[in-house]
Amino acid sequence: MLKENCRQFQKCWLGWAETQMDCFVRIGTRLAEGLNEGRHVFAFGIGEDHLFAEELTARLQGHAEVIGLFPQELMTYDRRYSALIQCPEYAKVLIQAWGIQRHDLVLTFHSQDTPLYAAMEKHCRRLGIEWLALEVSRQDGNPNLFAVEQSFLPMLQTYGAQAVNAVSFAVQAGLEPSGVVHQLNKVVLDILEQFEQTQLGSIEKIAQELMRKQGRLIVMGSGHSHMLQDLMAGIHNDKIIPILESELMIFDPVQSGWTQKQRDYAQMLIDKYKIQPQDVFLMPSNTGKSVMNVELARLLWSNKTTVAVITNMKQSPVIKSDHPSGRRLFETADIVIDNCCVNKDACLELDGQRRCPLSSMTVLLSGVLLTALLAENEEG
Repeated sequence: MLKENCRQFQKCWLGWAETQMDCFVRIGTRLAEGLNEGRHVFAFGIGEDHLFAEELTARLQGHAEVIGLFPQELMTYDRRYSALIQCPEYAKVLIQAWGIQRHDLVLTFHSQDTPLYAAMEKHCRRLGIEWLALEVSRQDGNPNLFAVEQSFLPMLQTYGAQAVNAVSFAVQAGLEPSGVVHQLNKVVLDILEQFEQTQLGSIEKIAQELMRKQGRLIVMGSGHSHMLQDLMAGIHNDKIIPILESELMIFDPVQSGWTQKQRDYAQMLIDKYKIQPQDVFLMPSNTGKSVMNVELARLLWSNKTTVAVITNMKQSPVIKSDHPSGRRLFETADIVIDNCCVNKDACLELDGQRRCPLSSMTVLLSGVLLTALLAENEEG
C-alpha cells in the first residue's frame, strides 16, 4: 500500500510539474525582476494552501523582501478560519494590515475557491498589485485545472515553491530557467525513488507501534518543521495530536528560534500534553541538533515513549549537536526516517551557492503515507 501510494504521488507530481513549467518560469522570472526592482513580494496562502507561501518565504534565502502572508487566523485549525474564508470583506483587512501596495507582487497557490480568495485577487488587481498564482485542482474541483488527490497537495505546494525559487535564482545568475527546473526535477525524482526504496519500512514501524501500544500519535516540529503538524491538524482524529504551540511556529521565526534553545521547554510540553509511555511521538528536524528537540526526545525515550524522528542522515551524523549531551535526534530515537536529502538540504548549486532545499517534500510525504496507513488499519 505504501509503495503504491508513493508511485501514485510520483506520477501525479511529474504530470503537474510538466504542465506547470511555463508557469514556474513566468512566476520565478517576475519574482527575480521584482526583487531586482526593489519591490515587496508577498507569498500568500489560505488554509491548506499556505504551505506554498511558507516554503517560499522560509527557504528563499537572502531576500528579506519576500514576506510570508499566511496569518494564523487563516489556518484550518483556527476557530476563525471557516467564517473568514467566506468573508470577502476580510480581503481589504489583509491588504491594509500587511501594507500591500501598488506595484507589489503577490505569489500564491490556488487549489480551493473561496469568497476570500476571489476577493483577494480582485482587490489586488484593482489596486495595481500584480497577482501570480500556481494552480492545481482537487479531483472533484475545476476540470480545467490539473486535478489531483487532495492528500498530494502539500507536497506539490512545497515543490512548486522550490521550482519558483530555482527559476528566480537562475534568472539572477543568467542561467536558462527551464533547464534549472529540469535539474531540480531530476534531484526530486532521485530523492523520491530513494525514499520509496529505503524508508517505507520505518513508516510501517510507526503504524505497528501505534497498533501495539494503542496510544496516541503526537506530532511536533519547531520552526519550519512544524509543517508536519499543520498537515496532521487537518486529520480530525482524536488519536492524532499535533502540538500547535504558537512559540514553535514560523509565524514568529525569532520566537521559534529562541524556543528551540530552551531545554526546560521540553518538560513543559510533556506535562501539558500528558505524554505517556503508550504514546508514539513523531518529530521532524532536518539537522536534529537543537537543544529543545533533543531534550524532548531524550526525556520521552527514557520514559519508554516510542520516539520516531524524520531527519537528514547525510547531514545530522556529521554535525555537532547543540545539546549538552552531544546527542542528535537520530541517536535518541526508536525509529528513524531519513528524509533522503543532500547534506545541508539545498540540492542545487546556482551561481556558486546551494539553493532549493527539498526536505519538506519527504517530511510531508511521510505524514501523508502514515495517516493513510493508519486509516487503512482502522478500517481493517
